Amino acid sequence: MHDPQPPGTVIQTRYHLLRVLGQGGSGITYEAEDGFTGHHVALKELSLRGLTDWKKLDLFEREARVLAGLDHPAIPRYVDYFQIDTADNRYFYIAQEVAEGRSLAELVAAGERFSEPEVRRIALDVLAVLVYLHGLNPPIIHRDIKPQNIIRRDDGRIFLVDFGAVQTVYRDTMTFGSTVVGTYGYMAPEQFRGQAVPTTDLYGLGATLIHLLTHQAPSDLPQSRLKINFRPYVTVSEAFATWLNGMVEPLVEDRYPSAQAAIAALNNPRPAIARLPRTGAFYPHKKPPGSPITLRREGDRLKLVIPSSGLRGETLGIGCFAVF
Repeated sequence: MHDPQPPGTVIQTRYHLLRVLGQGGSGITYEAEDGFTGHHVALKELSLRGLTDWKKLDLFEREARVLAGLDHPAIPRYVDYFQIDTADNRYFYIAQEVAEGRSLAELVAAGERFSEPEVRRIALDVLAVLVYLHGLNPPIIHRDIKPQNIIRRDDGRIFLVDFGAVQTVYRDTMTFGSTVVGTYGYMAPEQFRGQAVPTTDLYGLGATLIHLLTHQAPSDLPQSRLKINFRPYVTVSEAFATWLNGMVEPLVEDRYPSAQAAIAALNNPRPAIARLPRTGAFYPHKKPPGSPITLRREGDRLKLVIPSSGLRGETLGIGCFAVF
């Protein structure tokens, strides 16, 4: 990691650095004033000398290519991509409009509590962006949806930022490389295998919403078979909890199949089905009078008990008549 450049530095005779917005393992992001337009931009900087993994440069260049082709009101507009050589280093830069507001992570850290209606609205806003990204040809997977990468403006408008982990499905995902990209706690299980599909972003969004509701990192909540057990820590309707459950299913095939399907399920929830008791008691709902069939819960499984018919009176009578 290289040291940030001081405020007042001018990059490429155009960008006047104002302050550091963020600093991570692969680069530094500044807020800068664009001398050509007077607008403020987020200027992401990557130092070639400070690289320990060439994959980071590949991801950086991929981010620039992807951003240049995106056009959505909730994604800050791409401005520029360039590199600057010095006597002993090479710097790469991506310039993008600044997303005004504070990240959801900052809001949680400041103690803000999110109601169910607020979380639902954030979910729908981000899902609308995912519908756009996943509908491109080839589809674009963000792969790093988390509270830090969702910005909320004062008027409630939402922005999705930081496409540094972005992946294009046809070129990258189908080869199933071994590079693990994402943030622990918000990564779907398939990401640990270096794989990602569009519904991978649904898992990241679901984990983010759980963080808003619980003020706890998803990785700090108890899990059962890789599934986040968040229900005891939230106060939301049963319908919304069930929807959240469908977002963070560990298996891809158990999640909502698309962002559109997740929106439809959130807007039109199915009638709630009575949940089985946690004990091994018999299922309490009505069954036909005289039915010997029983249904019981044993742990996470349902057991259907159908007793053998045996020799009932009429069966025995018919049998005796046949013998006679």
